[in-house]
Amino acid sequence: MVESPQIAVDLGGLAPDLGRFCERYLRRYRRHLSAAVERGESGISVCRTHARILDGLFGALFCAAHAAAGHHSRCDRVCLVAVGGYGRGILGLHSDIDVVFLCDDPTDRFVVNLVEAWLYPLWDLGFDIGHAVRGVGETIALAREDIRTATTLLDLRRVSGDESILSELRESAREEIFGPELLEVFLDTLQKDTANRHERFGGSLYLLEPNMKLGRGGLRDVDVVHWTAQARWNVSDLADLVECGALSRREWSELDAAAEMLWRVRNLLHVDAGRRHDRLTFVDQEDASIELGFVDAETLGVEQFMQVYYRHARVVALTAERILQRARIRIRSAPERFLRLGDGTVSFDRQIRFEDSSALSAKPCLALRLYSQVLRLKEPPDSMARDLVVQRTVEPAFREELRGSPEAAKLFLSLLTHVSPSPMRRGSVLLELLDVGLITAMIPEFEPLIARVQHDVYNVYTIDVHSILAVDWLRRLRRGEMARDLPLSTRLAAETPRLAPLHLAILLHELGTSVGGHPARDGARPAGVVAARFGLSAVDVEHVVWLVQESLSFHHWATRRDTSDPDALAEFTSVVGTVDRLRDLYLLTVADLASTSPGALSAWKARTLDDLYLGALAVLEGRNTSSAEGRAQEIRDEVRIGFVGDVSTSLLEEYIAQMPDRYLLANPVDRIRVHARAVRDRKAARVSVHINPGYAPDLAEILLIADDRPGLLADIAAVFAANHLIVVDAQIYTRSANRNEAIDIFHVRRAADEAELDGIRCKSVLTDMEALLAGDTTPEELLARPLPSRAWARRKSPTIATSVLVDNDASSRFTVVDVYTRDRPGVLHTIARTLYAEGLSIALSRVNTEGERVADAFYVEQSCGGKIRSPVALSRIQSAVQEAMSVLL
Repeated sequence: MVESPQIAVDLGGLAPDLGRFCERYLRRYRRHLSAAVERGESGISVCRTHARILDGLFGALFCAAHAAAGHHSRCDRVCLVAVGGYGRGILGLHSDIDVVFLCDDPTDRFVVNLVEAWLYPLWDLGFDIGHAVRGVGETIALAREDIRTATTLLDLRRVSGDESILSELRESAREEIFGPELLEVFLDTLQKDTANRHERFGGSLYLLEPNMKLGRGGLRDVDVVHWTAQARWNVSDLADLVECGALSRREWSELDAAAEMLWRVRNLLHVDAGRRHDRLTFVDQEDASIELGFVDAETLGVEQFMQVYYRHARVVALTAERILQRARIRIRSAPERFLRLGDGTVSFDRQIRFEDSSALSAKPCLALRLYSQVLRLKEPPDSMARDLVVQRTVEPAFREELRGSPEAAKLFLSLLTHVSPSPMRRGSVLLELLDVGLITAMIPEFEPLIARVQHDVYNVYTIDVHSILAVDWLRRLRRGEMARDLPLSTRLAAETPRLAPLHLAILLHELGTSVGGHPARDGARPAGVVAARFGLSAVDVEHVVWLVQESLSFHHWATRRDTSDPDALAEFTSVVGTVDRLRDLYLLTVADLASTSPGALSAWKARTLDDLYLGALAVLEGRNTSSAEGRAQEIRDEVRIGFVGDVSTSLLEEYIAQMPDRYLLANPVDRIRVHARAVRDRKAARVSVHINPGYAPDLAEILLIADDRPGLLADIAAVFAANHLIVVDAQIYTRSANRNEAIDIFHVRRAADEAELDGIRCKSVLTDMEALLAGDTTPEELLARPLPSRAWARRKSPTIATSVLVDNDASSRFTVVDVYTRDRPGVLHTIARTLYAEGLSIALSRVNTEGERVADAFYVEQSCGGKIRSPVALSRIQSAVQEAMSVLL
């Protein structure tokens, strides 16, 4: 352990050497503290030692300053008081240091001299010390108005000086701030301040890069427990909360372990940064996981570490909430309302509680009855009843009996499928069931998902919370809250007849992520076990298994495959089989995406899901039985109607006759007419660029017409990158007329913080494209343009491996190249250039960005037409794209 400081030297006699002495003292002990952190010693122990080290230095300096300040005048009492974390005797290596000089007269010259004589040497050493000089009355007055000052009164600790004035302040605070009549006001203010702090730092404890000090579940919430314990029960050691009944021994043990882990990680952050640093960034997560001994296995070591972190943070957050509730003092002569509910629960003061709390052990179903009544009466659970449930759900016998009860299964499914908002703080009955342990009691297979993370910037929530939020999204759809933005999803959610299997499948769709391998396939079997245990029929069990097994399929087909291709639709519908399966898989996918992260279900992505659903529905209902050629001809006939009366009808009809069938199948009739007129008006221009509204509010369509030549897509991609446009979809066509004419359609969105797409941006694209085609510039010169700092600037994020797959079975006409890699400027250009260099022609590109990861699909053929058949050539394509991505910065 770190050696405790022993200072017995009279620093007053060392004035000339004072600075050097203090510097040697600090250097010696800071070196020892850093070594202790790196050795993996107790985080709390290191921080307590740090506080004692400063006590030795500050106390000795106080004595020297006291002697140097001159004679006392009116001020007889001065005390150097540690407050904040330093006052609690637990201080991070680079944490804030706060002290108060408590005295009878802050204006006295002696006090001023004393404070200056104490501070100057510390400032010279680089200390940034928060200090105040106050009397008892002033401090109490401030505490009445300011919660920060009020909490410092619970952290007071003498470092040096007169003890009597500190005792006077403590007695005054106990009477005037934390007395019986005032305690409720303090607790209300503390609770509001805590909620506001959580909101400022992201609200959720499951943030990708959490603030370990001030975020929800961080060390400040440990302080909230401490302050509440001091104010309500007058205990300074949190272990004493067990003796007074405020915490169970298990709750105290969990809180102690959580605080230890948080302090240990925070110490690592401070040592590595060499300064105060409380945000657990992606880089810090990877470094800390290694320091703490987590190693990659089926799950990445950093993901294992963050799962442990979130579990501890959750303990801290829930304990802070519980202790604030338990500290409440309510004195009423009689309840405002008392109503027996007839199932072992009662409504008491418009809160639901157990009629006989001792009955819960013998009747575990009471726990679920409690929450059924919460939803029925829209009244929250009583905090004591909630605590009883928390205590019981960790008991193996209680959990086993609960799982074996048919009534419990029925009640749980009723809670799972309940559509109305719940009266819980976060509006979700499932999040409440997760917090009190009822989800894992009923579904132990869910336990490995608790606080489990996926180390990327796309999945914002831990897997357990994401799964629950996905079910809550389905509730929102069923309530009609998203009718304006998601009309199809809303209608289908309201019409779905089989609520239990769909809700259960959504809740369980991530079970396979705890196994490794293929998440959907590996999660299907345990999902079936759970469904059978809940008493679902054999048909519904099979439905749950199928939905979990195919939970990734709909998104894959919608965003990475050509769903305008009848062959692709036929293959997809052969997997789905029935309209019921199609509807529920679609709803699962919508709920899954919407709860992944804000913005994951973009308008473009919602449109692609809708298109696949409607196309597959038409096939399943027999409304899409004609051949692709027949359907394309029907569309041509419909387009021609809009050309009637146009002076150039023959030119427009010539355009649609010369365009390939897949173009007709992929674009709306009105948009085809717009394209035809743009092609007609090009005349002899080298290149023509038109910007039209996209099929989603955040997108624009750019139609680019030019003489076709090999490598054109790579050049266009360079122009778009230079103009800060992000391509989300690309259709590549060639029209054989007097000259081979490329008619390429892109749906693009603007880069972050860029201006809206408009005529100015369209003109810039046209200018760059003309310069490129004329040979006045090169793709390399365009890509070398400086990008706006905010458009592509990325902080360090988790490593994203590049994966290239070549598939000859995904399309009847084309070879499909799937590329998964990190998003960065020039990705599309580099892939297109590489495929061109391999002698390939790109017919279609599906571009999909998920956070920092792109998942792009390219439909390619040989320059002479047809798929690439040679295994050697297929392998060479894969290697070439992989190599190109590895050297792209």
